[in-house]
This record gives sequence, C-alpha cells and structure tokens, in this order.
Amino acid sequence: MTQRIKPFITLFFLFHTTLQMLGQGNDQQVTTTVISDFIPAIKSDVRKISETPAILDTSTPGPRIDYKLAPRKFDTYYDVEPIKAAKMDGEPLNKLYPGTVRGGIGNYFSLYGEGWYNSTRSRENAWGVHVRHFSSSSSVGGTPGFSGFSDDDLSLYGKKFVGKHTLDADINYSRNSLYFYGNEPGAFDHSRDSIHQYFDFVSANVGLLSHYQDKEKLNHSIRLKYYYLDDHYKTSENNLQFKGSAWRYLHEELVGLDVSVDYYNNHAPHDTSNMTIVHLHPFVGAEGEKWDLKVGLSAFAEYGRDVPFYSFVPDAEASYDIYKHILTPYVALEDGTVRNSYRNLTSENPFVNPNVVGGIQNTRYKYSIIGGLRGVLSSTTSYDAHASFGEVENAAFFVNDTSDRMHNKFTVIYDDGRLFKLHGELAYQKTEKLRFLIKGDYIRYFLYHEVQQWHTPTTRITLSAHYNLREKILIKADLFALNEQYAPYYVPGTTVPHSFVLQTKTLKPLVDVNLGVEYRYSKTLSAFVHFNNIGAVKYYQWNDYPTQTFNMMVGISFIF
Repeated sequence: MTQRIKPFITLFFLFHTTLQMLGQGNDQQVTTTVISDFIPAIKSDVRKISETPAILDTSTPGPRIDYKLAPRKFDTYYDVEPIKAAKMDGEPLNKLYPGTVRGGIGNYFSLYGEGWYNSTRSRENAWGVHVRHFSSSSSVGGTPGFSGFSDDDLSLYGKKFVGKHTLDADINYSRNSLYFYGNEPGAFDHSRDSIHQYFDFVSANVGLLSHYQDKEKLNHSIRLKYYYLDDHYKTSENNLQFKGSAWRYLHEELVGLDVSVDYYNNHAPHDTSNMTIVHLHPFVGAEGEKWDLKVGLSAFAEYGRDVPFYSFVPDAEASYDIYKHILTPYVALEDGTVRNSYRNLTSENPFVNPNVVGGIQNTRYKYSIIGGLRGVLSSTTSYDAHASFGEVENAAFFVNDTSDRMHNKFTVIYDDGRLFKLHGELAYQKTEKLRFLIKGDYIRYFLYHEVQQWHTPTTRITLSAHYNLREKILIKADLFALNEQYAPYYVPGTTVPHSFVLQTKTLKPLVDVNLGVEYRYSKTLSAFVHFNNIGAVKYYQWNDYPTQTFNMMVGISFIF
C-alpha cells in the first residue's frame, strides 16, 4: 500500500511548489486537502495569476468592421502527360516469340510467303533462319513477252558472344527468275524460254568484333566474305573479300587503320577477267566538348588491267555543335573506288546483257567535297541537309543494247565528268505510335561526252509514314516520286547510207503511292492488306519495260 501512495505524495509536492512560484509573493494561502483514495483537490477560492501578460494600449480603437467572404470554388484545369512506367529490377521480361509466318495473295496472280524463326533471349548466342518467296505469273498489259517473275531467298545466321568479342556468321542463297519482256514495237516475237533469265546467288560471311571499353585497348574488326553468282547464260562471278580494322586511343587522339582486299573473277562464255582492289586507310581522330575531327589517307591499288592503277587521296571530316545539337555544321572530303561488279549491275537493273562482264569498269571518285547541317529540333524531330561537289571517272549508265537482235537487253556505258548532289531529310518519331520520314535527293552529272545521264533521274523524293493505333491497327503509307528520265535510241540517217542518228527519248515522271493496313486480332494473329501504285500509273523505270499498275495483296500473319 505504501508503494502505491509514494507517487501521489511526490506529485502533491511538485504541484504545491509550482503554485508558490506562480504566486510571485502573493500572501494568499493555498490549502490542499487529501481525502480517501488519495485524490488531491484544490479549493475553489484559489486565485491564480494569468500566464498571459496584459498589454495596456493607450491608442484609441477604430471602428469594428464586419465582412463576409462569399465561398466560391476556383476551377483549375491541367493536362497530365502520361509517362512510360519504369521497369524495376526483377520485373518479368516480355515474352518473346521465336517464330513468325506471313502469307498472301494478290492480283497479277501474285503469291507471297515469308517466315522467320529465331532464338529467344540469351546472353551467350543468337541464331535464326529466314525464308521468303514472292512471285507473279501474269504479264503486264501492252508487252509482247511474258513478264512474270519469282524471287526466293533463304538465310541462316548466328552470333556467339565470347568475352569482349562477338563472332557472327551467315549463309545465304537466292534465286531470282525473270524474263526479258520489253522490246521496241515491231521487234521479233519470242517464246517464253528464249527470253528467260535467272540468277543463282550463294554467299557466306564471317566476322569477329571486339568490345573493349578501356581506351588503351586495341579494338579490332575482322570480316571475310565470299559469294558466287551465275545466270541462265553461263555467266558467273566469284568475289572474295577481306576487311580488317584496328583502332585505339593514344592519349586523347583516336588512331586507326582500315584494310580491305577485293578479288573478282568474271567468266562469260567467250571471256574471262580477274580484278583485285587493295585499299589502305590510316586515320587519326580527335574530339572536344563541341567538335569532332578526323583526317586520313586513302590509298587504292587496282590490279587486273594491262596497267595497274594507283591512287593516293587525303580525306577528312569535321563537325562543330553550335548550340545543344540543334545546329551542327559539318564538312568532309571524300574519295573512293566502286567496283561495278556483275552482281551490283544486275541488282540495279536485272535486264543487263550478260556480255557486259568483259568490259566492266570501276567508277572512281577522285574527290568529293561535302558540307551540310544536321541536328535535332526536339526530342522527336531530327534533320540533315548537305551538298556535295566532286569529280568522277567512269560513271556507269544503262542504255539499250542495239547489238542484241531482240533489242530487249541493256548494256553499260561509261563517262567522266563532275557530279553535284543535294540531300535533305526530316524525321519525326513519337515513341512507337507515329513515325514520319521525308527524304529528297538532287543528282546532276555534268558529263564530258554523253548528252544525258541516261536512266538516272535528277530528282528523287521519298515519303514514309507509320501509325500505330493502340497496338491494334497499324498503317503504313509510302510515296516515291522521280522526275523525267532520258533514254537514247537510234534512227536511220538520211544523209549517209547505213548510218544512224542518236535521238533522245523522254520517260515520263512517276509518282507511286502505296498503302498498307494491318489489323492485330490478337498478339499472335493479324491480317493485312497492301495497295501498291494506288493511282494505277503506267510508268517505265527502264526504257521499253513498263511496270505493273495498281496491284493489291491480302494475307495473314501468325506469331508462335
């Protein structure tokens, strides 16, 4: 019992002492009475001094004004732009599907099929296979010959990640079948077999690339390529190519060397030729907070002609960021040699006469001075615009081969001259929902002998747009525009017997508009429809070779 009473007695004395201090000398007596159960009480006649001091103000108070505030809500409006949620460590990754197949049919008796099968996510390797078929078995109206075609492709590819290196390789096979269906009015009639052409192409490629982050390490790239091409006329081409690069930093400067060796062997029924091109390119680069500079020397050597050819030309490029990557001017001095191989020529124009392999020349760009501006206008918009001027030797142009009795093939002629180019592009991308790209090129040759840059338009415009509507409907639109082109043809002369006079034929400008729509029924199943050449324009990319007018294709796509 005594232990329970002690706390209350202590509380009593503390309270009593506090009252005495607040009294500050007042002689009023304070009496405390403890009753049963030890509940302390203070008598009602106790007088206490207020803890808040009173302030005596001698000023005259002003009139009291009563007012009320009418309650009224002030509406505020704001838009919240959603941001993509950040992924946290340990969050499950999106599921990857290894396979995709697509197929469709269209007018002109067109068939399309394509498939991919790839490895999924891995830190050690990546591999895949791709197969494609596209064909048409109907002729273009107004042509005397059959104009169907068939393209088949098969590719195997893979990568292996080994430490700080990536080893990659691929093997490809393609077969492209077509017909020389174009000829001049009144030319020879011909059967399908007599105008048939096909190309068999086999290639292999292996490379090794380092990924050292340490600037003092020697980074390197080694690549070895080989391909074999033959056609229906027993014309073939072998190409073996080696490319190697090495670079590292010495203090703050980047020092490197590029080396390439190209060997070509061309074989025609009545001709065989060999060509080797060696290219050495040492360079030094440096950069600052706003500028970049790279200078080098290009040394070319060509073997296989009667007299070897050597070339030593300096090259350089520099840029300076004037303001936050919005305005970056740049200049460059370039040169180079382009091998006009049978593969490159037939890829651009498949109607080339196989006999051109005996007279293939390399195009040499003696110099090219480039100046332009590039930058970003916002987080979604970028641009690039530049102009160049240079001198070119053996520029290649396609013309109708008048030596062929059917007049339905092309040969290649070469000329020297000066070359002026303008290029501009504007790109816009807002996430994956909307993408927009417009490009324009102006290419003008000032040739020394030919009166026109045959089958080479001076103006090209490309516009491409992609729109993704809630991952459900995908829309793609493309527009291609070329100005007029020129083709040479010969008419019998009137003054000299058995002579011919060169005339120029104008190929009309073309505008090709395409539209594709895909509807995703689910994550794995979708349907698509493509409309090509919506304006049904009949145009000629090559003289006497009209292209298909309006064509469409419908199909499905399945992911597994």
